[in-house]
This record gives sequence, structure tokens and C-alpha cells, in this order.
Amino acid sequence: MDKALSLFGPHTAQWFESCVGQPTRVQAEGWPAIARGETALIAAPTGTGKTLTAFLWFIDRLTGLAARGALEEKTYVLYISPLKALGNDIEANLRRPLAGIAARMAQSGLAPQEIRVAVRNGDTPPAERRALLRHPAHILITTPESLYLFLSTEAGRALLGGVEAVIVDELHALIDTKRGVHLMLSLERLNALAGRALPRIGLSATIAPLSVAAACLAGWQDGAPRPVTVVAPEIRKAADIRVEAAVEDFRSLPEGSVWPEIFRHVYESARRARTTLVFCEGRATCEKMAHGLNQLGGEGFARTHHGCVSREQRLEAERQLKSGELRVLCATSSMELGIDVGEIDLVVQIGAPSAISRALQRLGRAGHRPDEVSVMRLYPREMGEILPTAFIARGAIEKTIESVRPPRLCLDVLAQHLVSMAVETRYSVEDALRLARQAYSYRELSREQVENVLCMLAGDFEREADAPASPRLDYDRANGVVTGTPYSRMLALMSGGTIPDRGWFGVYLEDGTRLGELDEEFVFEARLGDRFLLGAFSWQIVNITRDRVLVRPCDAGGAQSPFWRGDGMGRPYETGLLFGRYWRELEDAARAHRLESALMPFALSPDGRANAARRVRDQLDALGALPTDRAILAEHFSSEDGGESLLFHSAFGRRVNLPLGLLLEEAATAETGALVRMHCDDDGILLHFTGGEAPRDGLLERLGAKDVRARVARLLPASALFSMAFRYNAYRALMMGVRRGGRLPLWVQRLRGAQTFARAAQSANHPLLWETLRECMEDYTDIAALESVLSGIARGGIAVRETHAERPSPMAAALRRQFEAAEMYDYTPQTGAQPGPIPLPAAPGAAVDASALREASAPRSISSAQALHALLLNEGDLVPGDVDAPIEWLESLAAQGRALYIEPGLWICAEEAELYRAALEEGDLAARERLARRCLRYRGPLTADVLAERYGWPEELAQSLLSALETAGVAIACEGGYVHRDVYDRARRIVVRRQRAAVVTAPPERFVEMVLARNQSAGAAAERLSQAVRRLAGLALPLAHWEGAVLPGRSLGYRPDMLDALLARGEAVWRVLPGEPTLLRFLSPEAIDWNALPAGFDDPTLSEEERAMLALLSRRGASFASALGPNALPALMRLAAKGLVRCDSFAPVRALLEGKEPEAPKQRARVRAKLSAAGRWEIARPAQEGELAARMKAAFERWGILCRETARLEGIPWAEALARLRVQEYTGEVRRGYFVRALSGAQFVREAELPRVAAALESDGAIVRAVSACDPLLAWGLLVPPPEEAAFVRVPGNALVLVGGRVALIAERQGRRLRVIEENSLPETVPALARAYLAGQLFPRLNALCVKEAPACAVPALEQAGFRREMLDYVLRR
Repeated sequence: MDKALSLFGPHTAQWFESCVGQPTRVQAEGWPAIARGETALIAAPTGTGKTLTAFLWFIDRLTGLAARGALEEKTYVLYISPLKALGNDIEANLRRPLAGIAARMAQSGLAPQEIRVAVRNGDTPPAERRALLRHPAHILITTPESLYLFLSTEAGRALLGGVEAVIVDELHALIDTKRGVHLMLSLERLNALAGRALPRIGLSATIAPLSVAAACLAGWQDGAPRPVTVVAPEIRKAADIRVEAAVEDFRSLPEGSVWPEIFRHVYESARRARTTLVFCEGRATCEKMAHGLNQLGGEGFARTHHGCVSREQRLEAERQLKSGELRVLCATSSMELGIDVGEIDLVVQIGAPSAISRALQRLGRAGHRPDEVSVMRLYPREMGEILPTAFIARGAIEKTIESVRPPRLCLDVLAQHLVSMAVETRYSVEDALRLARQAYSYRELSREQVENVLCMLAGDFEREADAPASPRLDYDRANGVVTGTPYSRMLALMSGGTIPDRGWFGVYLEDGTRLGELDEEFVFEARLGDRFLLGAFSWQIVNITRDRVLVRPCDAGGAQSPFWRGDGMGRPYETGLLFGRYWRELEDAARAHRLESALMPFALSPDGRANAARRVRDQLDALGALPTDRAILAEHFSSEDGGESLLFHSAFGRRVNLPLGLLLEEAATAETGALVRMHCDDDGILLHFTGGEAPRDGLLERLGAKDVRARVARLLPASALFSMAFRYNAYRALMMGVRRGGRLPLWVQRLRGAQTFARAAQSANHPLLWETLRECMEDYTDIAALESVLSGIARGGIAVRETHAERPSPMAAALRRQFEAAEMYDYTPQTGAQPGPIPLPAAPGAAVDASALREASAPRSISSAQALHALLLNEGDLVPGDVDAPIEWLESLAAQGRALYIEPGLWICAEEAELYRAALEEGDLAARERLARRCLRYRGPLTADVLAERYGWPEELAQSLLSALETAGVAIACEGGYVHRDVYDRARRIVVRRQRAAVVTAPPERFVEMVLARNQSAGAAAERLSQAVRRLAGLALPLAHWEGAVLPGRSLGYRPDMLDALLARGEAVWRVLPGEPTLLRFLSPEAIDWNALPAGFDDPTLSEEERAMLALLSRRGASFASALGPNALPALMRLAAKGLVRCDSFAPVRALLEGKEPEAPKQRARVRAKLSAAGRWEIARPAQEGELAARMKAAFERWGILCRETARLEGIPWAEALARLRVQEYTGEVRRGYFVRALSGAQFVREAELPRVAAALESDGAIVRAVSACDPLLAWGLLVPPPEEAAFVRVPGNALVLVGGRVALIAERQGRRLRVIEENSLPETVPALARAYLAGQLFPRLNALCVKEAPACAVPALEQAGFRREMLDYVLRR
């Protein structure tokens, strides 16, 4: 028997030898330390037996107890995994040794007790949770969040009271995150519960430095790290790593994209392997990759695995991969950790991983056993990724691992635990300080910081800002004691954890099956009927509710990969230095003409080396240098928009480049006076200048290296990063309220975050401001590294090489694309420009009555003396009758020194004795104003005599205080006295809520009818056409739809020459929008920007003839084709198709629809002559960017209701419109309500139009109307989904007959097929169809309407409507 196995009982040793074999080095070195009861860090690559190293000793001990019948009803071992799925794997893998050892005991005649293993996480069903509390598992598998919840409840603490050891798996995934800090603080609370420091066994992939990881795992005691044994034997594992180029030359892509070649390469590799794991940088890439592979290998060849795929889908994918049913699994970091998916032959990496350690972790998933070769292939997605991917590959080969940096002093995480501790027990400030300091991250925590956090949680900062406070706990400052409240418990149990809420939408099938999640911004831009990929399957959106996207399966045609926005930390500085050294090696080699040999250590394929060599040479040709660890390149060039750009190529990583970019942005703004926008990534910083020139050379050198930390600290609070980090910290600190069930929209989170920031900004010592600044300067950025870089520049150790070029260098392309994307998609608003919510106008629009004011200012009910003290702190003094509370509670508080009774007859909290002395005895004006303001908020409405009597002031003083508050906008004078502005706003919200509740929701068919009715034309034919074109202005439709269906349908008696005459009169203009399909829209002349040129005017792909024609039209203005030259027409037609010119006749559009010209010369000449005389040609100048208010007005007029769906059709940014509509609702300009079922929840109607809209929606009239299926104002299929049985395709060849908006009859394929939806309506619907056809409003180009397919029930109605039987058809002729 192996010496290491002698530590175990015979049954355990026998099982291990027969089922596992010989111990690995990790096991042989780890077991003795665990057997001695020591805390141990086990660090080794994947597949070296770490899990059994940790568990086998405890299994052996428990089986020994079980054999003697000595197992107690308690949890002995607590296993913590960062992934719920990993916990399920561990449970399954534990049952194998437990069952095997038990079987050997049974063979020996022993009847051991059952050793219970259980998993407890967020997915555990309630019944299993209750069973676990009744019968604790001996080995409990859980997550950091569930451990926190256990510690927050009495039952959970009882369950964990007997724990003897803790195993923390995948420590490397937690150690440098706030989730890890949260866990370590929970483990210290577990120690306090156990009354001793429990041994901890940390399992980790290769990690550095080991000393920091060990100290973080073990914790701190008496000012020094607790003892810990590090087991990290050097294990050399064979690896086959290669960077593949999917194309021979990235500069020339055969299909215009690299993706088809990547799909083919990976597919061929996967076919040769049993199982392949494809890692992607981002969920969207993951979905795209699986979709591409399935197109080659068939559906089911590949699936996806990421955080936005549902748990059930992920588990099924894991099962299929492990069993061999699935060939390829495309995953993000969700598969990096040790989830058991069986043997993986090949790991593929798409794009460059963010860190070398991450590449090594992924590499370890292939060839899991120590004696197997791990095979990994990396595929760059573009030329710019080749060398960074190669650098990662070489770093992985050389095992250059980044150092972990555990965050320190995370006051937001501390705040969460302080609330949770208050739920479980009463504690003192000293208790909290002593416990927290035992966690590695809090070893430097001060008493002042703890007290400051407690003050924040107790509501002190809110009260100082004179805002309503919601204390998260009760902090007795007089005695230094903290206790919990019912709100504390609610917060701890419902809002715990460190993973931020991103406001994602759940994705569900119509039967309720959950599929995954989508980013709010993606859903925001989606529409009903859109198709997208999720889990490698295609789905079509059926409905979008407040927190769900309902979908049904569909084919993959037109399906797009969704996007999810993420927040990355960026490349560490030490990796940046390594990359810089590699760049320097390549630059030196290129100058010495040995570049190809210098590329050999980077594991590049031959095509990869060729592409990498081109990249290096192209950049050297452009700038003469590469960015290295000893050089930053400053590149000046002109942007396409006419502005100037200055790009600093810096290899030091985003953690350095972000703060450096902020300093450069400030310096450039000060020097130039221009609008400077900055964007950065791991490879550089881009400054874009608008309204001024770029600064003179030397901007970076002029920054200097002095006071860098203070300068960055001053700039960060105005950055987007600070805004995002503050919002996340506020949530973690439980300062943003309870996370109730359902999705909290991201815009609500941002608004709450901005409000919380606005309050916090008034207190310089607010702990969340301190924590956010610390996090930005230590975790998101690396200020020490920045200081080193700037010092290197000042000393000359880092050169700055400045160049001016006409066009950007090759390495500038990626950063320029990111900048353009950021400008188009402003993801995080900058906190510095957010004072809080949009201010409401002073003049109220919604009538506030006395009952609303009473409801808004109703006193809160008090349930205990503790709650009464919180009320005294929040709302101020009490007199008899203010609240319903027994006098005994006040006397009890007085006896504890927490409340005082003062003249003139006021009960106050002891903490505010100085405030009342200043206001009532010393006459301090600021103190008096604070009392009056608070009294107004909580005891109003107030009059001067009431205020004077309460505080014993002269009535004149009271009146002057109230008048001053009114002048400041705090008080509003109403009937019955003054009311606090916040109370008045609350009363207005109550009124608005009542108004919303009064809205009756109408079925979608009434909305359909209302829109059609409000947009119908009247008058003579020409007037009808004029009205129709005006009403449809701005809507883009396929060319054929306009005269093929829309205009005839909306203009009774329509003729093409009527449209030509309207255009010739200048009532409207048209413009083609090229694309697939080609669209056209009409605009009023007033909407045109006559000074602007259309997009594509300077397109270099235009022919010489086309450019000459544009120049001629620019000089001459509107001209007939004959005046532009004998052969002008072909060029004009091509330019019209590109949207660059138009004519004041519709004849050219009709010619475009015809396609090719006639081949016969005479016919071709006749067509050209007709077109030449058709009208005048001019540049197709674009529409003006309309003001938001004007566009909203147009949408209201067209649709009656403005909501997300109608705003999307009008091109209105819904977020901007919603911000304005919220204000207009409170000012009485619009009314919000759920007016129409099947539209999104936020629906608005103009107050002036409310009676008309309400009457239309409430009408149960049965108006019968026939419309083209492609009518742009037909809401079915455009804004609301039709009933399943009435589904139709919106093309000119289909028509509908509606009865009261309901689809009653559908005529398809140019009327050849009739689908009857409402049989009882046939006597009305068929004649309506016939009348519309005879009037030319439907199928205007058909000489005869020939019905070939119709149900028998429709025959009598067809005959009655004038259709004649001809052979087997029913025909109606014009």
C-alpha cells in the first residue's frame, strides 16, 4: 500500500487502490496536512485529483463514525463552490467513493449509518430546503450566497453550528473579486459561530503569488496571517497549443468575413475529435459560433453554455457532452471551472482571452488526466487579434501567470454583512470590528470606518440631506450597540450577494418553460416577430411583457445573435509589460531582418506567422515603431467626420490606459478648448477633438508625474466607470432597497443609482463614495502602475514617439471601431452630470385634492419602542397625537438614554439634543430652518400659527421660515397651509395612480380600428391622396408597396398621374433608401435639410459619370434630364437607386420597379424619352433631425397612443421619450395607462385627446373595412400580433377584411385564396372585399379578382357580392 494511503482506514484505502489507483503528488502531499487539521491551500492544474485530496480524509472519518454508529445529526463538512452546477457535479462524484467504501464495509460485515450529502443553492426546491433543516446533511454543498443566507437566519445558523471543516473550491475564481471578499467574511462569521478557527481547504488552479492566496484563504488573527500549509507541487503537463489563422491573408477575406472560414476550420477539427469545447469571448460570439457550426454539421452538432442560457438547458448540454451525444459545446467562462463533462479531446479558443491564467484554465479542460496531452487551438477573429492571441499563447506555454489582487476594505460588502449580523444577534461596534479584521481584506479596517458604515445603514446621511430615511438597522450610538429590524431581515434575505442585477429579461416559451435571459438593451431594440439565437436554437419573439420575452421555436432564417453588455476589468499591468516586451522583441527582429524566426516561439501556424509578420511590417511602415514596454506611440490623424484624433498606442493595459486617458482628456481640453472625447482599451487611448484642433506635440510628456493619485481621484467621479461602480456598490451595501421578485429594469436601477449618488455627494465622508473611489483606483485601474509609467516617461526610460499621418495606422482600426460604437451606444450615463431625477415643473398639472394629500402624509404605524426611536431620528420631534404609540415606549427610550422630553412639550431622540438646543435656545437660523423643513415634510400641511405653537416661536418668525422654504422650492402653498414639495409630489403620484387605475384596457382589435379610422382620408380623390401622403410621411416601405397597394387603398379613385401632379406641385418629395429590400419614403419639403448632402455623396465607389452628374446637379440645382446632357438618364437612374438624387415625378420609381430597360431600341428610346420629360432632378437631400417633441407629436397624431412599439416605428429613442413623458404625466399633459392589451405596459395618450381615444377604444361598433395587408398603419403584425388562426404575411398580394378591427376574412395570393376567420361575418366581409376591389383600393393591377380556393361556407356570400362562377373559380371583374 502506498505510504500516503496509510493515513486512511482499510476500507477507504482498498477502495482508492482498486478504483482510482496510485495517489498523485498533490494527494500524497495534501492528505497529511488535512489529517493534522491544518488549513491548506491545494494549488495544481486541472485533472490532478484536487477534489479527492480535499474530501477523502473527511469521507474516511465520516465512514469510521458511521461504522461505529456515532454519526451525529449535524453538518460536519461544508463544501463551497462558486458555481451551482459545480456543486451538483461534486455531489454526484462524492456518491461514488461513499457507495464504494460502504460496499466494502458491508462485505466485512459492517452496517454503517448512511452518510447524507446534499446540495443547497438558489435552485434547491422548498421541500428539500425544509428537509435539510430537519435532517442536516453530513456533507453540505453550497455556494457563497447560500452560505450568507444560512448565516442570516436562526435555522441556518443552527444547521451550521456543528461544522468542523470547510472546503472552498475554485479559489482562483473568487480570490480577486468582491464575491470572494463576501465569502471570506462569511467564513469568519462561521468561525464565530463555531467558537474557533475552522480548518479551511482551498482548491485552486495554478495561482500566484501563493503567499497571498494562502493568507486570503486562512484569514488574519492577532495582526498576522493564520498558519496555512501550501501544497503546490510542480507538475509538468504536456500541452499542444497553436494559434491558427482561418484565412491566408486577413487583408483579403474571400467571403467578406472571416467567420465562414472559422466555422469551417473548427468544424473540421471537431469532426476529427470525439468532443470539443469552444471558448468564446462573450455570449453573442458563443451563439454565433454554435449557429455557424450547426449550419455545417446539422442541428444539434453544437450547443451553447453561458450565464444567459437557462439552468435546464445548460444541464442538458453538459449531459449530452459527457455522454458523447454532443460533439461541440460553445461556452464562455461558464465552463472554465471544473464542471464534469467527461473527456474533452480538443479545446478551441475564439479570440484572445483576457488573461494568460484564463487560457491555462481553459487549456486544462482538454486531456484531463495528468498523463494526457492538452490540445488547444486559438483562432483570431481579425488581423488585430493575431499578435495579442499569440502573446497569450506564448505566456501560457511559459506559464507566466498574472498575480491575484484581492480587493481590500470593501465597505459595501461590509455593510451587507453588518445588516445580516444584526438580524442574527445583537452586537457591538467592537465585536464587528474584531470579526471583520480576521478576514484578509479587512485586516486594515479601522473603527472609524465601521462606525461610518453603521451611520450610513442607520440613515444618518439621508437625514443630513433632509431626505426620508429607511434605516437598514438600529444603531444605538449612545451604547455602541447594533440590533436588527424587520426591514434588516428583509434586506438580508432578499438583496444579499455581490453579483449585480443587470435588469435582464427572462426568456420563456408560451407554456412557461424558461430558456434563459436577454440583455434589456437588446430587448429594448427588438420587436415582435424578430428572430434571435439562444442556446444554439432559433426563437421568434411572440410578446414582450414587463419582465419576460415570450418566444416560440422557429427556423434559423434571419435569426441574429443577441448582445449582452458586460463590464471587463481589462488587462493587468504585468501582462501589459509582458506584451510590451514581446512587441519589443518583434520590432528588434524586424529591424534585423529576422522577424520570421522571432515569431517561432509564439505557437503560430504558418498562415498565422505570415499574417503576424504582415501586421508588424504594416505597422512599422505606417509609424516606424511598435508600442512596447519602453515606448508609447502618439499618432495624429484626421477623422472621417472632419475632426482631429490623437491616438496613444500603449501596451500597458486598460487598467493603466483608463486613468491615463482621463488625465490626457483633461489636459487636452484645457489646452485646446475643444470638445474632447476619450475612449480606451487594453492597447491604447483615443482622443477625438470636435470644434478645435488637436494639441501640439508633447501632450503626454507635459502631464508630469506629480500628484498622479490626487489628480485621478479628482477626475474619476465624473466618469462613466464611477457611475456604474457606485450603482453596483449601492446595491451591495443594501442602499437601493429590496430586490423583490421579477426584473428591475435597468433604467430604474440607473435612476435610483443617480438619486443615491446625488444624496451621497453631499457628504464628503460617505462610505460608498470612499469605496467607489477605492474600487476605481485599486481594482478597475492600477494607479501605482500609472505612476510608474509616468515616472518612466519623465526619466526617459519610456519614450514617446509622435507622428502625424494622413490616415490612421493599421493598429488604430480596432480602437476607432470601439469609439464609434461607444458614441452610438452610450451604455452608462456619467454620474457627474446627473444631479438626480428630472425636476418637475413648479406648476402642477394633475389636480391634487385633500384626500390625496392626507394619504401622502399619513403617519407610519409603529410596532415597537425600537421603531419609535427610528421614527424620532427620521421624522423629528413628537407631540401627543402625532403617532399612535404608547407612552411607555417613550419612557423606556428615555430610561435607556435614547429619548428626551424637552420644552415646549416635545419628545426628541437623544442624538439630536444639540440641534434642538441650537434651534430653541440659541436662535440658530440654520437649525430652525431644519426643524421647520422636517416638520413641514412629516407634520404638514402647516400654517404659521401651528408651527409657531409647536416650537414656541413668534408667529412672524414661523411665517418667515415658511416663506423662505417656499422661495427655495421646498414648500408649496395650498388650501389649508403649506405642504412640503415631496409630499405634494407624492400626492400627485397618488392622483396619477388613481387615474391610471381608472383606465379600461381594450383588446387589440379596437386599437387596430382606432388607428385606421383616425388616419382615413376624405374629400375628392386628389385631396385624399394629399392627406394620405401627409399622414404617411416619414414611413419607409418597399418600392412596390406604394402604388401596388398603399396609395390606392388610402385614396379612393387613385391614378398614377395624381401622384406625379402632387410631386410636381412640391407638396412632397420622395427618396429611395437602398438596402435589402430597397425602401422609399415621402417627406414634406419643410422636413428637408436643404443644406445637407445625403450619405454616400462622397462614396469613392461611385463611377466617374455618377460623380460628374452629382457635381452638375450641385451647381445647377433642380434640372430636367435633357438639360443635363444627352446621356444623363442612366446615371440619374443609378443615383436614384442609391438614394442620392430624386425627381419631382414618380416615373423614375416606376422604372426602377420595372427593372431592366426594354431590349428593343425603339421601345428603349420611348421609355427614356418619357423619363426625360417626367420632371426635374435634384440632389436627394436628407431629412432634418427633428426635435424630439415634434417627433413625439407626430407619433401621437398618427397612432393616438405613444408606447415603445409606436416609438420604434417613428424612430423615436424610447428612453428619451419616456423621460419626457414621465414629466408630462405629472404636469397633466399626458395620461398613462394600460390602454391596449398586447402593447407594452408604458402607454401614453395626450390629455386633450383622451376622450376621443377612450371613446374609440371603448366602442364596440362593428365597422367593416377592407385593407391591404401591407398598409403601414395596419397595426396587426406591426404593433400587435394577430391571433394565431389569423396570422398573415404583410405583402401587397394579401388583403384583410376587418370587423371592428378583428380579422374576419383574409384574401391571399392576389385574392386567389380566401381564409374565413369569422364565418358569421361573411355576409358583410365578402361584399366589403368586392367593393374595395371594384373601387381600385385592393389589387389595383388586377383586371379580374379570381377566387380559386374558398371554404364552402363562403360560396353564398361570394355569389351575393357579384362573383360569377367560371369553371371552378369565382370571378369578379372591374
